[in-house]
Amino acid sequence: MAERAEFLVVGGGSTGTAIAYYLSLVAGKGVVLLEANKIGSGQTGYSTAIIRLHYSTPEVARMALESYRVFDRFEDLVGGSCGFRRVGFFLAVPEKLKDGLERNVSMLRSLGVETWVVVPEELKDLMPWVDVKGIAAAAYEPGSGFAEPTETALSFAKAAAENGVRVVEGEKVTKVVVEGGEVRRVLTEKGEYVPGTLILATGVWTQQLASTFGRTVPMKVLREEIGVFTRPDDFRGEHPVFADLGSDFYMRPHGDAETYVGSIEPPPTALASPDEGGRPISRETYLAYHERISRRFPAFERSPYQPKGWTGLYDVTPDWHPVICRDPEVSNLIWAFGLSGHGFKLAPAIGMSVRDLALGKRPEFFEPDHFSIDRFEKGRSISTTYGIGVVS
Repeated sequence: MAERAEFLVVGGGSTGTAIAYYLSLVAGKGVVLLEANKIGSGQTGYSTAIIRLHYSTPEVARMALESYRVFDRFEDLVGGSCGFRRVGFFLAVPEKLKDGLERNVSMLRSLGVETWVVVPEELKDLMPWVDVKGIAAAAYEPGSGFAEPTETALSFAKAAAENGVRVVEGEKVTKVVVEGGEVRRVLTEKGEYVPGTLILATGVWTQQLASTFGRTVPMKVLREEIGVFTRPDDFRGEHPVFADLGSDFYMRPHGDAETYVGSIEPPPTALASPDEGGRPISRETYLAYHERISRRFPAFERSPYQPKGWTGLYDVTPDWHPVICRDPEVSNLIWAFGLSGHGFKLAPAIGMSVRDLALGKRPEFFEPDHFSIDRFEKGRSISTTYGIGVVS
């Protein structure tokens, strides 16, 4: 017999669990969360979970700021832990991007973000290990940092369950049945659900589900490899998160001795399947990262050569901004996908926004059609300062 759910959320990563949690505050036992494997075991588990506020548009910046406030007081506001570490964040740019950086910082400060522009000499004072050659300026956020992604998703799911949500692990959705412009049934490997509203927070698996009811979504899956580097003895302890637009890398500390390194904009050729997450980093990528970070931080030249790391995945839209909206054709379907590397840091605000959409309200942070699924075919892509992937 089919189970009825007022709100059926599919996907147990940071996005889906945040949505389930914020819905639980108003709908309690009317919410069911389905996860094909374990909570936080997919894309979320492969994230480097950086928390920063530097964005080009007020809509996303407001979402990042509200999410930051949640991460900053996670135990009090949600319960459990998110593992947030305030180590600071720098975004370094070459001369051609300096004006854009300054405009962004001005916009962010007007929203209440604690950030300012530092010149190379100030950057060197704040982060002594850096070689500032080629850096024209950097944005600095002293309160930003990183968190623990799976821990965060588990905490959201636990808090949702305490509010009455039924959290189901190990149940994969196999088909969405749409009839008469409405989701009628959701089939899984184990049963069937009849949702009042269906919310798909399925990340890189979104196209697979959309195809079961004849839809193609504006998204591709890109491979984002993460390298793990051991720092030499004289470069130990936690360091700030650092992103370098001129050299196309970002890095964050992991404990006192290791640093995670990734690419700011994976190449368009890095197309991947949704099942590649967690595979080992390629030797070629590891060497390329080592060369980039050693130019910027010469201490890494003395790091032991121990190629290790993993493959993460991005669900990327054409403008590198998410789709968060009610579907224009299916009355009881809400999309939350295409997070394009922004997902974890925006998860709390996405949860709040989807809750509002599900209740028929205007989201606090953006107009209801701002992140619509049909904006691309309507020629309404979201423009950004840098035109560079994850820091759009």
